[in-house]
Amino acid sequence: YMNALARAIWVRGVDVEIVVSHPNSMPGGLGPADANYGNGWTCVDVAAYIIKRIVHSFPSADHGMLRKKVEENLRVCFLKQKIGNQYPSGMKMGMHAKHFIIDDKCTYIGSQNLYVCDLAEWGVIVDHEEETKKMMATYWTPMWEASYTGTDCSVQEVMDGLEIDMDGESRESYQYAYTQDAKKKMEQAAEVNGDKPPKSDLYGDESGDTEEEDSFN
Repeated sequence: YMNALARAIWVRGVDVEIVVSHPNSMPGGLGPADANYGNGWTCVDVAAYIIKRIVHSFPSADHGMLRKKVEENLRVCFLKQKIGNQYPSGMKMGMHAKHFIIDDKCTYIGSQNLYVCDLAEWGVIVDHEEETKKMMATYWTPMWEASYTGTDCSVQEVMDGLEIDMDGESRESYQYAYTQDAKKKMEQAAEVNGDKPPKSDLYGDESGDTEEEDSFN
């Protein structure tokens, strides 16, 4: 997904607009094992990661042109409503739904994450321009207008973030650490709900997965 967004921005000059949950938003009194929306990522983190995917796919990308893409084509903001950006409890807003719109012609909405999380996910693809525009009018556009202020994502901070390693030492070590952490959190959540499952192979060891990342070179 990130490579595809990066290529669209760099090659075709596509405008990419993203609304994300506030880091570590936990609505409704839930704990971190139940609903840790955003996983600690800021708008700057998200934008920097996408630009880094451009650099990964196009190593000769000019720094000045990368900055221009951040300024003109990539807009990332935190979720807000007209009443502000907090729930009555004071917790910053987060949202579980994932929603994509492509060229104002087709859309997806569901629970599928952009990262490996070993969960049963589902969603609906609407490949119909008229219905997509209805969803934009009633859902996306009001949310974007309330959320985007232009203040959540500093261009300079994004460029500085290109020097931060967000992937870890290797893809294999990252996947192993992630699946082990996910397994622990799922067990903790099950204990809270009084329904602890037996230790099983729900989370396999993916450290041996050596599939190479996609490249657009």
